[in-house]
Amino acid sequence: MTKKVCIFGSLFQAARSQTALSQWEISVRAGTHLSNVNQVEAGNQEPNVILAVKMLLAVNADIQSFFMELASLLSHCIDVSKIPSLSQKEFQEQLNSVLTPLEEAEIFGMLLSQCRSVTKLSQNYISSIAKYDHRSLQKVEKGTQLPGIINAVKLVMATGVDAGVFFDIFSEKLETIKVKKRI
Repeated sequence: MTKKVCIFGSLFQAARSQTALSQWEISVRAGTHLSNVNQVEAGNQEPNVILAVKMLLAVNADIQSFFMELASLLSHCIDVSKIPSLSQKEFQEQLNSVLTPLEEAEIFGMLLSQCRSVTKLSQNYISSIAKYDHRSLQKVEKGTQLPGIINAVKLVMATGVDAGVFFDIFSEKLETIKVKKRI
């Protein structure tokens, strides 16, 4: 039996190798334990969507490019024939207009829900495209559950939104909360 390796880890390791930052420095910047960074890079652990983006921000990665590459690697995991083809500009405007909540855990769900409402797709339809549990999707949209980064990307792709654009906006909103908490 072979162990499943998380693709995010190798992509993150490549992004970190472009810097002189150690795993320890990343863990401090991302606000997580060193062992988490080590396990993610080794492909043994899939980070949740917030930790993944915080780790990428810690290495100053180009969020949009990173997630476009990850989405292309995951395109075989979803039913791409059912994905709507819509104007990315409309999505970008809608996502930017979403108010930033006070809690980090709510951001992803709010943005995903907004994408779904723009496309007028049901939760059942999105979960079937992304091959994700419908009840879990409900919890994600309510902000009571955080998906792993791989499922998060698949859910975004299922809405028809460019993953790079989505996660770029997501990272900006995450940074806004970080700044608000300091004040």
